[in-house]
Amino acid sequence: MDTLGRVTTLLFAVAILLVGHGLQLTLLPVHALSLGWPSTLIGLTGSAYFVGFVTGCLVVPGVVSRVGHIRSFMVMAAGGTIALLAAALFVDFWAWLVFRFVTGLALSGLYMIVESWLTDVSPKNQRGSVLSVYLAISLIGMAVGQLPMLLGVPGDTRLFMVAAMAFSLAIIPVGLTRIASPKPIPVVSVTPRTLLSVSRVAVVSAFMAGMVTGAFWTIGPVAGSSLGLEQGQIGLMMSVGVLGGAAAQYPVGRLSDNVDRRLLIGIIAAIGAAVAGLGVGIVTATPLATNVVVFLICAAAMPVYALCIALAAENTELSLVELTGGMLLAHGTGSIVGPILGAPLMTLIGPSMFFVFCSACFAVTAIWAFYRLLVVERPVAHQPHRPMLPKTTQAVAVLLGTEK
Repeated sequence: MDTLGRVTTLLFAVAILLVGHGLQLTLLPVHALSLGWPSTLIGLTGSAYFVGFVTGCLVVPGVVSRVGHIRSFMVMAAGGTIALLAAALFVDFWAWLVFRFVTGLALSGLYMIVESWLTDVSPKNQRGSVLSVYLAISLIGMAVGQLPMLLGVPGDTRLFMVAAMAFSLAIIPVGLTRIASPKPIPVVSVTPRTLLSVSRVAVVSAFMAGMVTGAFWTIGPVAGSSLGLEQGQIGLMMSVGVLGGAAAQYPVGRLSDNVDRRLLIGIIAAIGAAVAGLGVGIVTATPLATNVVVFLICAAAMPVYALCIALAAENTELSLVELTGGMLLAHGTGSIVGPILGAPLMTLIGPSMFFVFCSACFAVTAIWAFYRLLVVERPVAHQPHRPMLPKTTQAVAVLLGTEK
Protein backbone atom coordinates (compact mmCIF):
# COMPACT_ATOMS: atom_id res chain seq x y z
CA MET A 1 0.00 0.00 0.00
CA ASP A 2 1.28 3.50 -0.78
CA THR A 3 2.69 5.26 2.29
CA LEU A 4 0.40 8.29 2.02
CA GLY A 5 -2.55 5.94 1.77
CA ARG A 6 -1.48 4.18 4.95
CA VAL A 7 -1.18 7.42 6.92
CA THR A 8 -4.39 9.03 5.66
CA THR A 9 -6.10 8.63 9.02
CA LEU A 10 -3.21 10.30 10.84
CA LEU A 11 -3.07 13.18 8.36
CA PHE A 12 -6.83 13.60 8.61
CA ALA A 13 -6.49 13.81 12.40
CA VAL A 14 -3.79 16.46 11.98
CA ALA A 15 -6.01 18.52 9.67
CA ILE A 16 -8.90 18.49 12.16
CA LEU A 17 -6.64 19.14 15.13
CA LEU A 18 -4.91 22.13 13.57
CA VAL A 19 -8.16 23.80 12.57
CA GLY A 20 -9.02 23.81 16.27
CA HIS A 21 -5.49 24.79 17.24
CA GLY A 22 -5.35 27.72 14.82
CA LEU A 23 -8.73 28.92 16.08
CA GLN A 24 -7.84 28.77 19.76
CA LEU A 25 -4.55 30.62 19.29
CA THR A 26 -6.40 33.67 17.96
CA LEU A 27 -9.65 33.24 19.88
CA LEU A 28 -8.28 33.34 23.41
CA PRO A 29 -6.46 36.70 23.12
CA VAL A 30 -9.48 38.23 21.35
CA HIS A 31 -11.86 36.87 23.98
CA ALA A 32 -9.64 38.15 26.81
CA LEU A 33 -9.66 41.56 25.15
CA SER A 34 -13.47 41.51 25.01
CA LEU A 35 -13.45 40.88 28.77
CA GLY A 36 -11.50 44.09 29.27
CA TRP A 37 -8.22 42.47 30.26
CA PRO A 38 -5.11 44.64 29.74
CA SER A 39 -2.47 43.61 27.22
CA THR A 40 -0.05 42.67 30.00
CA LEU A 41 -2.35 39.97 31.38
CA ILE A 42 -3.16 38.69 27.90
CA GLY A 43 0.56 38.46 27.16
CA LEU A 44 1.14 36.43 30.33
CA THR A 45 -1.58 33.94 29.41
CA GLY A 46 0.05 33.54 26.00
CA SER A 47 3.42 32.93 27.66
CA ALA A 48 1.78 30.27 29.83
CA TYR A 49 0.73 28.48 26.63
CA PHE A 50 4.30 28.40 25.35
CA VAL A 51 5.61 27.26 28.75
CA GLY A 52 3.20 24.35 28.48
CA PHE A 53 4.31 23.61 24.92
CA VAL A 54 8.00 23.46 25.83
CA THR A 55 7.22 21.42 28.95
CA GLY A 56 5.26 18.95 26.83
CA CYS A 57 8.25 18.41 24.55
CA LEU A 58 10.23 17.34 27.60
CA VAL A 59 7.71 15.18 29.48
CA VAL A 60 5.41 13.66 26.85
CA PRO A 61 7.96 11.09 25.53
CA GLY A 62 7.99 9.50 28.99
CA VAL A 63 4.19 9.38 29.09
CA VAL A 64 4.00 7.75 25.67
CA SER A 65 6.62 5.16 26.59
CA ARG A 66 4.44 4.08 29.53
CA VAL A 67 0.95 3.98 28.05
CA GLY A 68 1.40 4.00 24.26
CA HIS A 69 0.57 6.38 21.45
CA ILE A 70 -3.20 5.92 21.15
CA ARG A 71 -3.91 6.28 24.87
CA SER A 72 -1.56 9.26 25.11
CA PHE A 73 -3.23 10.94 22.11
CA MET A 74 -6.65 10.51 23.70
CA VAL A 75 -5.43 11.88 27.02
CA MET A 76 -3.82 14.92 25.41
CA ALA A 77 -6.86 15.63 23.23
CA ALA A 78 -9.14 15.32 26.27
CA GLY A 79 -6.89 17.63 28.28
CA GLY A 80 -6.87 20.23 25.51
CA THR A 81 -10.66 20.00 25.14
CA ILE A 82 -11.26 20.41 28.87
CA ALA A 83 -8.86 23.35 29.12
CA LEU A 84 -10.58 25.19 26.26
CA LEU A 85 -14.07 24.66 27.65
CA ALA A 86 -12.91 25.60 31.13
CA ALA A 87 -11.47 28.86 29.78
CA ALA A 88 -14.94 29.73 28.49
CA LEU A 89 -16.57 28.88 31.82
CA PHE A 90 -14.11 30.36 34.30
CA VAL A 91 -13.23 33.98 33.57
CA ASP A 92 -10.25 34.40 35.85
CA PHE A 93 -6.67 35.35 35.04
CA TRP A 94 -5.03 32.81 37.35
CA ALA A 95 -7.28 30.04 36.10
CA TRP A 96 -6.44 30.98 32.51
CA LEU A 97 -2.73 30.63 33.24
CA VAL A 98 -3.39 27.00 34.16
CA PHE A 99 -5.76 26.40 31.25
CA ARG A 100 -3.36 27.85 28.69
CA PHE A 101 -0.45 25.88 30.15
CA VAL A 102 -2.48 22.67 29.83
CA THR A 103 -3.46 23.57 26.27
CA GLY A 104 0.17 24.12 25.31
CA LEU A 105 1.27 20.86 26.90
CA ALA A 106 -1.57 18.99 25.20
CA LEU A 107 -0.78 20.45 21.76
CA SER A 108 2.92 19.61 21.98
CA GLY A 109 1.99 16.08 22.97
CA LEU A 110 -0.48 15.70 20.12
CA TYR A 111 2.04 17.02 17.60
CA MET A 112 4.74 14.73 18.94
CA ILE A 113 2.60 11.59 18.91
CA VAL A 114 1.46 12.08 15.32
CA GLU A 115 4.93 13.03 14.07
CA SER A 116 6.63 10.01 15.61
CA TRP A 117 3.87 7.80 14.23
CA LEU A 118 4.29 9.19 10.72
CA THR A 119 8.04 8.62 10.97
CA ASP A 120 7.64 5.03 12.06
CA VAL A 121 5.31 3.98 9.23
CA SER A 122 7.12 5.92 6.47
CA PRO A 123 10.05 4.29 4.62
CA LYS A 124 13.15 6.49 4.66
CA ASN A 125 12.96 7.11 0.92
CA GLN A 126 9.40 8.46 1.26
CA ARG A 127 9.72 10.54 4.42
CA GLY A 128 10.41 13.73 2.48
CA SER A 129 7.10 13.35 0.64
CA VAL A 130 5.24 12.60 3.85
CA LEU A 131 6.86 15.60 5.55
CA SER A 132 5.86 17.88 2.67
CA VAL A 133 2.24 16.74 2.83
CA TYR A 134 2.25 17.02 6.61
CA LEU A 135 3.66 20.55 6.44
CA ALA A 136 1.10 21.60 3.83
CA ILE A 137 -1.77 20.19 5.89
CA SER A 138 -0.43 21.92 9.01
CA LEU A 139 -0.29 25.33 7.35
CA ILE A 140 -3.68 24.97 5.66
CA GLY A 141 -5.26 23.78 8.90
CA MET A 142 -3.87 26.73 10.86
CA ALA A 143 -5.08 29.17 8.20
CA VAL A 144 -8.56 27.60 7.94
CA GLY A 145 -8.80 27.70 11.72
CA GLN A 146 -9.01 31.48 11.51
CA LEU A 147 -12.19 31.42 9.41
CA PRO A 148 -14.65 30.72 12.27
CA MET A 149 -13.59 34.10 13.68
CA LEU A 150 -15.72 35.60 10.90
CA LEU A 151 -18.82 33.94 12.32
CA GLY A 152 -18.63 34.93 15.97
CA VAL A 153 -18.79 38.18 17.86
CA PRO A 154 -16.51 39.37 20.68
CA GLY A 155 -17.37 37.52 23.88
CA ASP A 156 -19.17 34.69 22.06
CA THR A 157 -18.19 31.46 23.84
CA ARG A 158 -19.56 29.24 21.06
CA LEU A 159 -16.24 29.50 19.25
CA PHE A 160 -14.60 27.82 22.26
CA MET A 161 -16.95 24.92 21.65
CA VAL A 162 -15.96 24.78 17.97
CA ALA A 163 -12.26 24.60 18.85
CA ALA A 164 -12.91 22.03 21.58
CA MET A 165 -14.99 19.94 19.17
CA ALA A 166 -12.09 19.90 16.71
CA PHE A 167 -9.75 18.65 19.45
CA SER A 168 -12.15 15.87 20.36
CA LEU A 169 -13.02 15.03 16.75
CA ALA A 170 -9.33 14.41 16.02
CA ILE A 171 -9.49 11.43 18.40
CA ILE A 172 -11.84 9.48 16.09
CA PRO A 173 -9.48 8.79 13.15
CA VAL A 174 -6.64 7.99 15.55
CA GLY A 175 -8.82 5.69 17.62
CA LEU A 176 -9.99 3.84 14.50
CA THR A 177 -6.59 3.56 12.80
CA ARG A 178 -5.22 0.10 12.14
CA ILE A 179 -1.62 1.33 12.07
CA ALA A 180 0.48 -0.29 14.78
CA SER A 181 1.88 1.92 17.52
CA PRO A 182 5.43 3.04 16.74
CA LYS A 183 8.72 3.08 18.62
CA PRO A 184 9.28 5.43 21.59
CA ILE A 185 9.46 9.16 20.87
CA PRO A 186 12.97 10.69 20.80
CA VAL A 187 13.84 12.74 23.88
CA VAL A 188 15.64 16.10 23.93
CA SER A 189 19.06 15.60 25.55
CA VAL A 190 21.12 18.50 24.23
CA THR A 191 22.05 21.30 26.64
CA PRO A 192 22.05 25.07 25.93
CA ARG A 193 25.83 25.13 26.43
CA THR A 194 26.28 22.45 23.78
CA LEU A 195 24.07 24.35 21.35
CA LEU A 196 25.92 27.62 21.91
CA SER A 197 29.20 25.87 21.19
CA VAL A 198 27.74 24.66 17.87
CA SER A 199 26.35 27.98 16.61
CA ARG A 200 25.68 31.08 18.66
CA VAL A 201 24.04 32.74 15.67
CA ALA A 202 21.55 29.87 15.40
CA VAL A 203 20.63 29.88 19.09
CA VAL A 204 20.25 33.65 19.41
CA SER A 205 18.36 33.92 16.11
CA ALA A 206 15.97 31.10 17.06
CA PHE A 207 15.33 32.83 20.39
CA MET A 208 14.66 36.23 18.78
CA ALA A 209 12.43 34.70 16.08
CA GLY A 210 10.50 33.03 18.90
CA MET A 211 9.98 36.43 20.52
CA VAL A 212 8.43 37.73 17.29
CA THR A 213 6.16 34.73 16.64
CA GLY A 214 5.19 34.48 20.32
CA ALA A 215 4.18 38.14 20.27
CA PHE A 216 2.35 37.64 16.97
CA TRP A 217 0.15 34.84 18.30
CA THR A 218 -0.42 36.36 21.73
CA ILE A 219 -0.64 40.14 21.36
CA GLY A 220 -1.00 40.41 17.58
CA PRO A 221 -4.80 40.02 17.86
CA VAL A 222 -4.82 42.67 20.58
CA ALA A 223 -2.88 45.05 18.35
CA GLY A 224 -5.29 44.36 15.50
CA SER A 225 -8.27 45.17 17.70
CA SER A 226 -6.62 48.38 18.91
CA LEU A 227 -6.10 49.36 15.28
CA GLY A 228 -9.85 49.13 14.72
CA LEU A 229 -10.10 45.67 13.14
CA GLU A 230 -13.26 43.69 13.82
CA GLN A 231 -13.09 40.09 15.03
CA GLY A 232 -13.39 38.60 11.55
CA GLN A 233 -10.72 40.97 10.24
CA ILE A 234 -8.40 39.91 13.05
CA GLY A 235 -8.88 36.28 12.03
CA LEU A 236 -8.06 37.23 8.45
CA MET A 237 -4.94 39.09 9.61
CA MET A 238 -3.71 36.04 11.53
CA SER A 239 -4.42 33.79 8.55
CA VAL A 240 -2.45 36.13 6.30
CA GLY A 241 0.46 35.90 8.73
CA VAL A 242 0.46 32.09 8.56
CA LEU A 243 0.36 32.23 4.75
CA GLY A 244 3.26 34.71 4.76
CA GLY A 245 5.39 32.32 6.75
CA ALA A 246 4.40 29.47 4.46
CA ALA A 247 5.15 31.40 1.27
CA ALA A 248 8.69 32.23 2.39
CA GLN A 249 9.72 28.74 3.53
CA TYR A 250 10.69 27.16 0.22
CA PRO A 251 12.46 30.10 -1.50
CA VAL A 252 14.42 30.86 1.67
CA GLY A 253 15.39 27.21 1.98
CA ARG A 254 16.61 27.01 -1.60
CA LEU A 255 18.52 30.27 -1.29
CA SER A 256 20.27 28.99 1.84
CA ASP A 257 21.99 26.33 -0.29
CA ASN A 258 24.09 28.95 -2.04
CA VAL A 259 25.06 31.49 0.64
CA ASP A 260 26.41 31.52 4.16
CA ARG A 261 23.34 30.97 6.30
CA ARG A 262 24.55 33.54 8.83
CA LEU A 263 24.47 36.14 6.06
CA LEU A 264 21.01 35.02 4.96
CA ILE A 265 19.65 35.20 8.51
CA GLY A 266 21.10 38.68 8.87
CA ILE A 267 19.60 39.88 5.58
CA ILE A 268 16.16 38.43 6.34
CA ALA A 269 16.20 39.94 9.83
CA ALA A 270 17.26 43.32 8.46
CA ILE A 271 14.38 43.24 5.99
CA GLY A 272 12.01 42.25 8.79
CA ALA A 273 13.26 45.15 10.93
CA ALA A 274 12.71 47.61 8.09
CA VAL A 275 9.23 46.29 7.24
CA ALA A 276 8.07 46.29 10.86
CA GLY A 277 9.53 49.76 11.36
CA LEU A 278 7.76 51.13 8.30
CA GLY A 279 4.61 49.39 9.45
CA VAL A 280 4.39 51.71 12.44
CA GLY A 281 3.45 54.53 10.12
CA ILE A 282 1.16 52.77 7.65
CA VAL A 283 -0.82 50.11 9.49
CA THR A 284 -3.38 52.64 10.65
CA ALA A 285 -4.22 53.50 7.04
CA THR A 286 -6.33 50.49 6.02
CA PRO A 287 -6.82 46.83 7.00
CA LEU A 288 -5.10 45.96 3.73
CA ALA A 289 -1.96 47.83 4.81
CA THR A 290 -2.01 45.99 8.13
CA ASN A 291 -2.33 42.62 6.38
CA VAL A 292 0.56 43.38 4.02
CA VAL A 293 2.84 44.33 6.91
CA VAL A 294 1.85 41.25 8.94
CA PHE A 295 2.38 39.02 5.88
CA LEU A 296 5.93 40.36 5.46
CA ILE A 297 6.76 40.21 9.17
CA CYS A 298 5.77 36.55 9.36
CA ALA A 299 7.54 35.83 6.07
CA ALA A 300 10.71 37.13 7.73
CA ALA A 301 10.24 35.48 11.14
CA MET A 302 8.84 32.01 10.49
CA PRO A 303 11.55 30.54 8.19
CA VAL A 304 14.32 31.50 10.65
CA TYR A 305 13.70 28.45 12.88
CA ALA A 306 14.46 26.00 10.07
CA LEU A 307 17.42 28.10 8.92
CA CYS A 308 18.86 27.95 12.44
CA ILE A 309 18.63 24.15 12.46
CA ALA A 310 20.37 23.96 9.07
CA LEU A 311 23.05 26.41 10.23
CA ALA A 312 23.72 24.49 13.45
CA ALA A 313 23.91 21.22 11.49
CA GLU A 314 26.80 22.46 9.34
CA ASN A 315 29.55 21.86 11.91
CA THR A 316 28.36 19.35 14.49
CA GLU A 317 28.04 15.66 15.12
CA LEU A 318 24.76 16.10 16.98
CA SER A 319 21.81 14.27 15.48
CA LEU A 320 19.05 16.20 13.78
CA VAL A 321 16.67 15.24 16.59
CA GLU A 322 19.05 16.73 19.16
CA LEU A 323 19.49 19.90 17.11
CA THR A 324 15.76 20.26 16.52
CA GLY A 325 15.05 19.71 20.20
CA GLY A 326 17.63 22.31 21.19
CA MET A 327 16.42 24.89 18.70
CA LEU A 328 12.87 24.21 19.78
CA LEU A 329 13.84 25.03 23.37
CA ALA A 330 15.56 28.25 22.23
CA HIS A 331 12.61 29.23 20.02
CA GLY A 332 10.09 28.24 22.68
CA THR A 333 11.89 30.26 25.34
CA GLY A 334 11.75 33.27 23.03
CA SER A 335 8.02 32.66 22.53
CA ILE A 336 7.58 32.76 26.30
CA VAL A 337 9.60 35.95 26.78
CA GLY A 338 8.19 37.85 23.77
CA PRO A 339 4.65 38.36 25.09
CA ILE A 340 5.95 39.14 28.59
CA LEU A 341 8.07 42.00 27.24
CA GLY A 342 5.88 43.15 24.36
CA ALA A 343 2.49 43.28 26.07
CA PRO A 344 3.37 45.84 28.80
CA LEU A 345 5.03 48.08 26.22
CA MET A 346 1.92 47.96 24.06
CA THR A 347 -0.22 48.84 27.09
CA LEU A 348 1.93 51.90 27.78
CA ILE A 349 2.43 53.17 24.22
CA GLY A 350 -0.32 51.69 22.06
CA PRO A 351 -0.74 49.19 19.21
CA SER A 352 2.13 50.66 17.19
CA MET A 353 4.46 49.28 19.86
CA PHE A 354 3.76 45.77 18.57
CA PHE A 355 5.48 46.66 15.31
CA VAL A 356 8.26 48.55 17.10
CA PHE A 357 8.85 45.47 19.25
CA CYS A 358 9.03 43.18 16.20
CA SER A 359 11.39 45.63 14.49
CA ALA A 360 13.68 45.71 17.54
CA CYS A 361 13.80 41.88 17.72
CA PHE A 362 14.67 41.65 14.04
CA ALA A 363 17.31 44.38 14.42
CA VAL A 364 19.05 42.55 17.27
CA THR A 365 19.06 39.37 15.19
CA ALA A 366 20.53 41.13 12.17
CA ILE A 367 23.23 42.90 14.17
CA TRP A 368 24.26 39.70 15.93
CA ALA A 369 24.33 37.66 12.70
CA PHE A 370 26.40 40.26 10.84
CA TYR A 371 28.75 40.68 13.80
CA ARG A 372 29.42 36.95 14.03
CA LEU A 373 29.85 36.76 10.27
CA LEU A 374 32.52 39.46 10.36
CA VAL A 375 34.49 38.33 13.41
CA VAL A 376 34.16 34.55 13.25
CA GLU A 377 35.56 32.66 10.32
CA ARG A 378 34.91 28.96 10.38
CA PRO A 379 35.05 26.11 7.91
CA VAL A 380 31.60 25.33 6.61
CA ALA A 381 30.48 21.89 5.50
CA HIS A 382 27.49 23.37 3.71
CA GLN A 383 24.52 21.06 3.99
CA PRO A 384 22.30 20.50 0.96
CA HIS A 385 18.74 21.71 0.93
CA ARG A 386 16.25 19.86 3.10
CA PRO A 387 12.50 20.29 3.36
CA MET A 388 11.89 23.16 5.77
CA LEU A 389 10.91 21.80 9.18
CA PRO A 390 7.72 23.05 10.78
CA LYS A 391 8.15 24.52 14.25
CA THR A 392 6.40 21.78 16.14
CA THR A 393 8.41 19.21 18.13
CA GLN A 394 11.69 17.34 17.91
CA ALA A 395 9.88 14.20 16.69
CA VAL A 396 9.29 15.71 13.24
CA ALA A 397 13.05 15.84 12.56
CA VAL A 398 13.25 12.11 11.89
CA LEU A 399 10.80 12.49 8.99
CA LEU A 400 13.63 14.00 7.02
CA GLY A 401 15.30 10.60 6.95
CA THR A 402 18.73 12.20 7.30
CA GLU A 403 19.69 11.27 10.81
CA LYS A 404 23.39 11.31 11.53
